[in-house]
Amino acid sequence: MGGPVALITATWRGRHNVIPVAWHMPLSSDPPLVGVGIEQSRYSADLIDHAQAFAINLPTRQLLHHVQYLGTLSGEDVDKFEATQLDTFASLKINTPLIEGCAAWLECEVQDAITLGDHILFVGLVVAVQVDPAGFKDRWLAGEEGGGEFSHVLHFLGGNEYSTLTRVLEARLPAPSDAPEAVLQERLEEDLELSREAEERRAERLDEIEREVERGNVVDVSELGADIAADDDAFPDVDLSRGAALDGPDDG
Repeated sequence: MGGPVALITATWRGRHNVIPVAWHMPLSSDPPLVGVGIEQSRYSADLIDHAQAFAINLPTRQLLHHVQYLGTLSGEDVDKFEATQLDTFASLKINTPLIEGCAAWLECEVQDAITLGDHILFVGLVVAVQVDPAGFKDRWLAGEEGGGEFSHVLHFLGGNEYSTLTRVLEARLPAPSDAPEAVLQERLEEDLELSREAEERRAERLDEIEREVERGNVVDVSELGADIAADDDAFPDVDLSRGAALDGPDDG
């Protein structure tokens, strides 16, 4: 199941550690409680148990490769902050560093630790919260809102694959006088038709771009929403051997 990945930081006796986790969740609004599941044998589990505090850092797209790399290291053997040279800043209420390049930071004091199978569920009381306004305004921003994709919360899909919030979808409820099953089915069909039309337009645009590139022209593919990089893998449908595809007018 995909969901926002978090970097959990904790400090005990001067030793800092950070671990990426996908298993974290809200547990209560009043008082504000969150849960973080960490495998029992992990170094971070011992560190949090001793420190009785931890911070949840919600990384953005810019920390994609850091997140994956941090998951391959053990804080028992390596100083992860030293290894990655992550920029940090001081927390407000607890004694652990917070990581730059994140969309939000939640500082927590441990209220309970529950052993569940091979994991420990640490229940934290949230004592301080900070958010980056580039990525959050009443809700997480998506698409071109705020600072763009690099300010969006990073979602873990499994393995070494991640995603970001790319657009906002607005759900519409049937009116009280409507037959809900008919209205919901009608809206599903509308959404599917709009999706098919968008794919057809994108395919047509790809054909146009490929023809332009074959002529040796420079083309702008920013409207396709693709990440254009220096190699062909970022834009596999077009042979870039003769021309160039730019992601927007500022690529120079």
